[in-house]
Amino acid sequence: MLDFLPPEILFYIFLKLPSRTLILCTCVSKPWRSLITDPAFLLSHLNQSNTNRHHNRLLLLRRCYSTGTKKAERYSLHFDSETLGIYKELKLPYVNWNQNFKLVGSSNGLLCLLGQNVFFWNPSIQRFLALPWPSDIFTVYGSPYKYALGFGFDSRANDFKLVRLVYIEGGPPVYDYELPPRVELYQLSTGSWRQITDSAPCYEILKSQWTQIFMNEAVHWIAFIRNRRGFRCVILRFHMDGEYFSTIPLPDCLVNEFPQNLKVAVLGGELCVLQCGWYPFGNRYVSSVWMLRKYDVVESWTKILSVDPSQGLGMALGCRENGEMLMTSRNGELVSYKPENQIVKGLGIRGAQDSFFLDTFVESLALLNEGKRIVKEDYEDEDWELES
Repeated sequence: MLDFLPPEILFYIFLKLPSRTLILCTCVSKPWRSLITDPAFLLSHLNQSNTNRHHNRLLLLRRCYSTGTKKAERYSLHFDSETLGIYKELKLPYVNWNQNFKLVGSSNGLLCLLGQNVFFWNPSIQRFLALPWPSDIFTVYGSPYKYALGFGFDSRANDFKLVRLVYIEGGPPVYDYELPPRVELYQLSTGSWRQITDSAPCYEILKSQWTQIFMNEAVHWIAFIRNRRGFRCVILRFHMDGEYFSTIPLPDCLVNEFPQNLKVAVLGGELCVLQCGWYPFGNRYVSSVWMLRKYDVVESWTKILSVDPSQGLGMALGCRENGEMLMTSRNGELVSYKPENQIVKGLGIRGAQDSFFLDTFVESLALLNEGKRIVKEDYEDEDWELES
C-alpha cells in the first residue's frame, strides 16, 4: 500500500522512524532503498533525530574491566531514568586482542575508536569503516613521534572529520617534542587525509589523555606548555567548519594545574572543566567542576561543584535531566550524586575508575552508504564476519 504513496509523503513518514527500522525498510523495495540512502534524506533524518533527542534522551556509556588475565570493555546505551535502565548493549566491530580501544569521541551517532588502526562505528545500524593512516607519515615526519586525535562533525559541509596533531621528537640535548605540531585532517566524504596549512598553537596534548569534547562546531582538548613554574594549561580547540585553531583560557586557579588532573566535558549543554586528583604535598584529594556559563566569555567561569573527599567520589562524567551528576566512585562504581544534599546512590555499574566514558547519544544513519556491515550478532574472541 505504501508503494502507491507519493515520494514526498514517504519521505515524511520515514523521517519519523528510528534508524534500525529504516534499515529493514531498505530491504522492502528498490524505491524505498533509493529514498532512504539518498544523502538529502540522511541529512534530514539526522536533523530530525537531533531535534527529538531530548524527548527520548539516551546516554552512551563505556567502561573497562579485567577478567583474570584478559582485559574487556563494554559499550551500552541507557535511558536517562532513575535507575539508568539499559536500552541496548552494543557490540564492538572486532576484538582488539587483550587491549582496550581508545574512544576518541562521539558525534551524531558515530563513534571514533583507536585500536591497531582508527575506525568510525555506528552501533545503531552496525556499520563501521576502518580509516587509512597517512602513507607518508614516516618519510615526511620521521620517527619517533606522538600524536593526538580529535573527532567531530562539520554541519556546514555535512561531513565527519578527524584531525590529527603530530608531535615530532627533537634532537639532543633534550629530545623533547617539537612545537607546534604538524596537522592532518581526514574527511569521510573524500576518504583521504590532507595537510592543514593553518599552524597549531605551541601547546601539547597528553597522549595518555586525549580527553576531548565536541561542541559549537569545534573539538576541545586540555593542552599545555611547559615553563619554569611547571605547566601552563589552556583549552585548545579546532574548529571543524573553518579548519583553524584557537584557545580558551582556564580559570586562574587551574592554569598551573597538572594537565593529567584536568578534563574537558559538556554538562547541561555547557563547556566544563573537571578537576580530579590526589595532591601529595597537601595530602588531599580534590574533585571539582568548573563551568563556562557563557561560551567564550572567560569571566563567566564558575565553580559549580566541589565534592567532599570523605564521600569517596572521583571524576564527574555527566549531568542528568533531573539535575543529578553521574560520577565515578574511587572503588570503580558509577554513582548518581545530588549536589544540593550530597546524597550518593550507587547504580550497580562497575569498571576501572579511569575507564568510564559518558556522553549523550542520538541514533542516526551515518555510514549507511559507507564501510562494512556487521552480520554476526554474537562473538567471543573471534573477529566478526563482515559484509560489504
